[in-house]
Amino acid sequence: MKHLNHYWVWLLLISFSLPAGAQDDQSQPERGSVLPGFIITLQGDTLKGYLLNINLWMNQQMTFFYKTPDDKEGRIKYKPKEIRAYQVGNRFYESMKYPFSYSIYPQNFILRKIHGSIRYYVWYYNEDRAKLMSPDISLAELTKAFVFVEDELWTDEFGKKGDGEFTKLSDFKFLMKFAKNMSAYVADDTELAQKILNKTKGYQNIDIEKIVREYNSWKLK
Repeated sequence: MKHLNHYWVWLLLISFSLPAGAQDDQSQPERGSVLPGFIITLQGDTLKGYLLNINLWMNQQMTFFYKTPDDKEGRIKYKPKEIRAYQVGNRFYESMKYPFSYSIYPQNFILRKIHGSIRYYVWYYNEDRAKLMSPDISLAELTKAFVFVEDELWTDEFGKKGDGEFTKLSDFKFLMKFAKNMSAYVADDTELAQKILNKTKGYQNIDIEKIVREYNSWKLK
């Protein structure tokens, strides 16, 4: 485990030196930046401060909390089992127990991209980088694996209604009958459900985020 800890330190140093990947939304936080945010403790208390935006992948495994932006000596590292959630810049992560793709941990942080009647989550991964968790990885492999553009990470998409089931919307079985399954998922919005059933352009299996946003807007009305 000592070797693995050394690798994590080196990973963080690489993350700080890499340029941020291209983003459609220019407001996306830069990798390696310390930004205003907060953590939610296991007791439900909210502690405001500053947090480190490592990258979309590693922020699923840890976060660093600062009382002030320059307080590197006093920063605190939190793992998913130690807090309920945190926000860094405009990215909100929730701690969750779930067998996420290529994670060796039973509990991880997952990015919640949309709040509302349907909460929409995205898990980021790449099977080629799963070997980073091995203590036997070589330095050359580690360097190669961490030179990546965030937009090229693979994703799993999830939805959750209220206190209901955490549903994998990008599951193979769900996607195979997407029109039927997704229309049933948003069935109370009959107009939206019909667009999905009709396989209307813009309402297909590559448009899950858009569909969730439209459903939530309808719910607010």
